[in-house]
Amino acid sequence: MEKRALQLVERIYEAVVEPDSWHEFIAELSEAVGGPAIQMSLRLPEMEPTPDAFFRHGLDEAYHFAFVKHALEGLPWGELDGELFRGRFGVASEVLPDSITDSAFYHDYMKPQGLSAEWPLCHVIHSHAGAPIAGIVLYRREGCRAIECEDLKLLDSLVPHLSRAYAIHAELTTARHERAALAEVIDRLPVGVLLVDAEGRAVLSNRSAEQILELRDGFRLERGRPCASESRESRQLHALIAAATQVGAAQKGAGVMSVSRPSGRRSFSVWVGSLLALAPENGSDEATAILFVADPEGGEVSTNQVLRNLYQLTRAEAELVRLIAGGSSLEEVAAARNVTMNTVRSQLKQVFCKTDTSRQGELVHLVLTGIAAIRTSDNTEAPAA
Repeated sequence: MEKRALQLVERIYEAVVEPDSWHEFIAELSEAVGGPAIQMSLRLPEMEPTPDAFFRHGLDEAYHFAFVKHALEGLPWGELDGELFRGRFGVASEVLPDSITDSAFYHDYMKPQGLSAEWPLCHVIHSHAGAPIAGIVLYRREGCRAIECEDLKLLDSLVPHLSRAYAIHAELTTARHERAALAEVIDRLPVGVLLVDAEGRAVLSNRSAEQILELRDGFRLERGRPCASESRESRQLHALIAAATQVGAAQKGAGVMSVSRPSGRRSFSVWVGSLLALAPENGSDEATAILFVADPEGGEVSTNQVLRNLYQLTRAEAELVRLIAGGSSLEEVAAARNVTMNTVRSQLKQVFCKTDTSRQGELVHLVLTGIAAIRTSDNTEAPAA
């Protein structure tokens, strides 16, 4: 039993790193205690119960909807004190003497899957607000042996490891959500963002940076390192990055430069600065410096609907503002929209009035420094408030 317990404990901590291994853990657990069907939940507090929070062995996925339905309405053992089975595995019949065959849950979920007409074995891994949200339920299958005393000893030996694994799982999951949220934030920025490590290699880039790199027009990655097409500019860029990744560089300020483009279009503007003061014990693959890369030719000012919502513009006025902010002259706007210059000037006067501006430069500054320059998550029209 000790050898089997050690194997299961090892599998538990493997699953913390590779969540798919939870399936292997409960399969091995079932084999160790006589072959029961097992359902395991690793739900987190204040998070919706997603499908990837449940793991099953010996249960038909087609009946998971029935389980969720009864879980929402209240499982037969749902009123149990969550603390009762926190430190051990126990059978619900300890406190629920009535037959489980009287419950709709048995007829809708257990009986169709060949589960024995008896209360399952339960362990509550974690409770929130007095209700169990993470745990394991073992259902004896018809034809399989009953859980024995030695099986309970084995199961109870896993309890502290399951608790510790859940705590690590919760911490890692929260960190993943935070990283995903941060990635979405930087993806919405209209300027390119690249994070580089101590060796000058890019470890993260946002959507705007990817679009700039795809242009292959003066700024690129070479063996993972930001480079310029012109050799002198490339050496200058590498020097700025090297200075920004040195220990204590955070106190030295940032460097700026222009990167010319073979296409003849206006140069990229690049800002290089230290992200964190690099401690000696930090790994070389951690982000230590940040690059902001602006493309004066590629800025796209939000969507017409955002401009209309912000400044109460008509559709035609919003399109006028978008084109002007993108660098078009009034003559180019008139040609693009197939209208007269008088129409464009008349609409511009209305825009000045609605935005409390009086000059084109002031209008462009207002738009480019406001939230109209922020990307929507999917490039679709943003809804009105």
